[in-house]
Amino acid sequence: MEKILLTQWVPDKCRETFKNQLEFICPDKEKLQFSKSEILEHISDVDGIFLIFSTADKEVIDAGKKLKVIANLGVGFDCIDVKYATEKNIAVINTPNTVTEATAELSIALLMTVMRNTASYDKSVKEGQWPRFAFSDVGTEIFGHSLGIVGFGRIGKAVAKKALALGMDVKYYDPYRLNEEDEKHLEVSYLPLDELLSQCDCVSLHMPYTPENHHLINERTLSIMKKGSYLINVARGPVVKESALVEALKNGTLKGAALDVFEFEPNVSRELKECDNAVLTPHVGTQTLQVRINMFEEAMNGICAFLGGKTPYNIVNKEILS
Repeated sequence: MEKILLTQWVPDKCRETFKNQLEFICPDKEKLQFSKSEILEHISDVDGIFLIFSTADKEVIDAGKKLKVIANLGVGFDCIDVKYATEKNIAVINTPNTVTEATAELSIALLMTVMRNTASYDKSVKEGQWPRFAFSDVGTEIFGHSLGIVGFGRIGKAVAKKALALGMDVKYYDPYRLNEEDEKHLEVSYLPLDELLSQCDCVSLHMPYTPENHHLINERTLSIMKKGSYLINVARGPVVKESALVEALKNGTLKGAALDVFEFEPNVSRELKECDNAVLTPHVGTQTLQVRINMFEEAMNGICAFLGGKTPYNIVNKEILS
């Protein structure tokens, strides 16, 4: 039976599903997480590793003498040296399907929170204040405003569907444009990136992190965004240059921003935390128990398929199969 190293505690009922297929090495609930040194200690004797808020760099991969597969809790895989894993003929597995709706939900929750200023109102009431100005521009109505989605994969499409239900006009940008029939069916329209940024009342980011996307949102792109617009990021932190975002929030280029991911997470700059027009959550796009259980099952099903000689749909580096 193949051994799988779990880098963080996983509930017994999750592991029970795979007890006849896989043997797990897992920290107990009290310990919660294996350190990197502990990962290096355990990995020499396992066939696979499931990363939960951990990384698989060259050192970790080299230590895995029997390693055949690396899986990650999430659709992203920038925590894995995929190029080196591919060179070593090690499969990389992600969880692209089970994250979709939960991440899209948080995107809409953040959009509504920042546009309607609910976090600030919550803080005021808890501090004993009652800010009720008849004619205040601190909030923006969602209905009738435009949402620009950058990155139109599974999550981007799910966000579009929810935004349309709220009465928003949805535009999108993606390097791979849909055909006209699909755009009509989804009730969205395409704009080049700069036009989308300059025209939309709110922009929501949903692209993967790649070298090409590093600091996609920077001084230049922020400067062309519509005056008084909003930015939502539930994609990856480094697609936004944090220092440039802070300046845009302070100078009024942006009316607000809501972020679930950060350039240097878990570290968030003091300047960003001091921005009253920024709503911040700690990378919890998929943080519900059932979704995390589903993600574990999606990853393990991919691992079992690969170890069983099949081609899992969620293998990232398909080139190792040829």
